[in-house]
Amino acid sequence: MRRASFYIGAIVLGTVGPLAVGSWAIAVISVDRSSAEMAAVLEGAGGLLFAILVVLATMGFIVAAVESRTLGVAVLGGVMAGRPVTLRQALARSRRTFWRTVAASIIVAIPLSLAQAVATALLEPILGAAVEASVATSTIVTAVVGAPFAYTLAGVVLGDVDPLEALKRSFRVYGARKGAAMIVVLFETVAALLILFGVSAGLDVALRVFDTLGLGPEAGAAGLALSMIGIVAAVFAFGTLLFTVMAMTVAPQVVMFLGLTHATFGLDLVAPGGADDPDAPRRPPERPFRWYTRPLLLGILVGALGLAGLVAAYE
Repeated sequence: MRRASFYIGAIVLGTVGPLAVGSWAIAVISVDRSSAEMAAVLEGAGGLLFAILVVLATMGFIVAAVESRTLGVAVLGGVMAGRPVTLRQALARSRRTFWRTVAASIIVAIPLSLAQAVATALLEPILGAAVEASVATSTIVTAVVGAPFAYTLAGVVLGDVDPLEALKRSFRVYGARKGAAMIVVLFETVAALLILFGVSAGLDVALRVFDTLGLGPEAGAAGLALSMIGIVAAVFAFGTLLFTVMAMTVAPQVVMFLGLTHATFGLDLVAPGGADDPDAPRRPPERPFRWYTRPLLLGILVGALGLAGLVAAYE
């Protein structure tokens, strides 16, 4: 689990890091620039490069979030089934099911979004627009409407089926233990809210520490260097936290899915000798296992070049 969290942390650092560092660099540069000068650069190459970093960070976060859930299911599923998998095996399983997981998430998100929109429209005139009421409504609606979809992710990763078949099986498992499915979805929803509140609180603490130490855009060379190190460390830590929380959210789903179905066909594929065994020799045109895929490495390279170009545009 720790190695998996470091892997996700590296993905977030390589894709979200350039945007965080670039935003800080703009704040530092703006100290000696007028508003008109900053606006002029944003309307030109600087604005385009910043937009590229935003898109890269968004895509990187989505990849990290999806892989955090699939890695968590694979690792926890192996432990629960008494067949622990290595990080390489879990990562191979995650990549094999990546697009199926994305498709399943989109399918599940449609009815949930519609239900939440209807519930908000009906209850907002009664409860008002308070944040607490909105969070409570969203949590309850997700638990009730999302319960039949509770085991979709586990069905894709552990059951090795396509998204539609995973949905059908999730409905069948839900029919056997409806209360358990609602608890699974409720736990995932609450855990997701916790990561949002945790990140908000962490940012507040970090800003207070920076302010106390005088590590602002107007700090000297040493202060700016410490600030940069702190930002890089914070982005990496956020990535490790993302995996940890996502793994926690899928834990009840994995436990209930294996307890009710005992389906581990996905783990069989990455076991030694399996079709997706990452340590098995590959024959052309099959690609060997890579810790970081070429598209990901290309994204990291684009982020580094975009960051360098963004800083150069403001000089």
